Amino acid sequence: MERSVPDPPPEKDPLRDRSALYRAIDFYLTGDQPSPPDELRFYNVSKDVSFEDTQLYIADLLRCASVTAYQCGDHLKGADRAMVFSVWHLLEIAKAMVDHSIECLGMKKS
Repeated sequence: MERSVPDPPPEKDPLRDRSALYRAIDFYLTGDQPSPPDELRFYNVSKDVSFEDTQLYIADLLRCASVTAYQCGDHLKGADRAMVFSVWHLLEIAKAMVDHSIECLGMKKS
């Protein structure tokens, strides 16, 4: 009777495991959670963007997300519709707060 021999496990890359080891050591020895470097972010904001421009951009992003959620929810029924419209309401609240902060910035400048 022939006995089947499983394939040997693949060799682990020691350099790949080493970076995880260093992160674990840093975390447990220093107690500080290492922050990811900026170059690993999906989206970075330039340091030259002003606070006012940031607020205006956020308002525009919230407007686009709100329209998208509303359009998606309009074609659904039942619990799915209710869930999408609850997200829409949250986006509208966030947009109202950002719009108010932009108005407050305008009042301070005058």
